[in-house]
Amino acid sequence: MKIFKEAEDLFEEMRKLHIQAERHFFDLLSPNKVLPSAEGRWQPLADVYETDEAWVIKVELAGVQKDDLSVTMNEGILTVKGVRRNEFEGRWRTYHQAEINYDGFERRFPLPEKVLEGDIRAIYKDGLLTITIKKLSTPPPEEKRVTINIREE
Repeated sequence: MKIFKEAEDLFEEMRKLHIQAERHFFDLLSPNKVLPSAEGRWQPLADVYETDEAWVIKVELAGVQKDDLSVTMNEGILTVKGVRRNEFEGRWRTYHQAEINYDGFERRFPLPEKVLEGDIRAIYKDGLLTITIKKLSTPPPEEKRVTINIREE
């Protein structure tokens, strides 16, 4: 029935709005704010969490090839850049729904403490990039720009 379908759609939209509002609320309270990306670029979703031994950043990158990703560390900011390419090679197509973002992206994550570049590990598996940054027990040497190799499992 049409009324039930409209009610389901309304509740689904309310659920999405609630999730979005909750994310914004926690972003405001977060002591380690995620830095904004360049204007006009899409931003893949990310989880950032801490364990006793490490900081972990998981970035959702379905459809992005490992060779189209880079992870760098510079002055305490970890940057994930890449591109999701649209593989269509025809002359014409008609979209009936278009929700997947293509093109370049960049996410920057300020780290709450200094780290050694040798203690950063990036693994790309099943469309998820997991970056693990080991916590330090002693202060690190002088900072410099570092490129992190991404392994595929």
